[in-house]
Amino acid sequence: MKSILKIRHFIPILSIALFFAACGEQGRMDVTSRNGFEIKTLEGETKLARVEASEARYNNLILEDNGGKPTLYVFFLTDCPECKKEFPHLIDMYNRYRGKIEILGVLVESKSSEDAADFAASHQINFPIVLGAGAYRLADAVGGVKYVPAIHIYDGAGRYVSHFVGAAPQEMLESRIDGILAE
Repeated sequence: MKSILKIRHFIPILSIALFFAACGEQGRMDVTSRNGFEIKTLEGETKLARVEASEARYNNLILEDNGGKPTLYVFFLTDCPECKKEFPHLIDMYNRYRGKIEILGVLVESKSSEDAADFAASHQINFPIVLGAGAYRLADAVGGVKYVPAIHIYDGAGRYVSHFVGAAPQEMLESRIDGILAE
């Protein structure tokens, strides 16, 4: 009986580990999905994202109809303490750079829309949150997400700029964004 209980506890851990065991040095998704994929936000908006091959290590990730704005993809889990610490300065950045950049929260866990909305409300998140299959496709598109929080930054043309794993100082994020906007 003890071994059955141990297996029951091991299966969820194994599932999570397999999810986060993303591509290592490969880091590139199959670009045969050039036609793109839909992402749906918690707010009910549908956007089209597409991946294009790049000579660089990371593929380009183009978010259609975002007006050529740089985009920050913020990958998170609802029970991640470091993710929760990131939200206040991301909210501040979203307010200060409104109209100049796009910030998309990407919830990489299975949550109902209601649970995700409750989480967003409790943390006063005011930028769009992607959930469901589109969130997992975005995680694949950036080369896999092993750890959260993770912030991947793409310029207005969808070219990879940089990424941060773990808590990213607000000054560093702003410096990268200011650099992109100055180009």
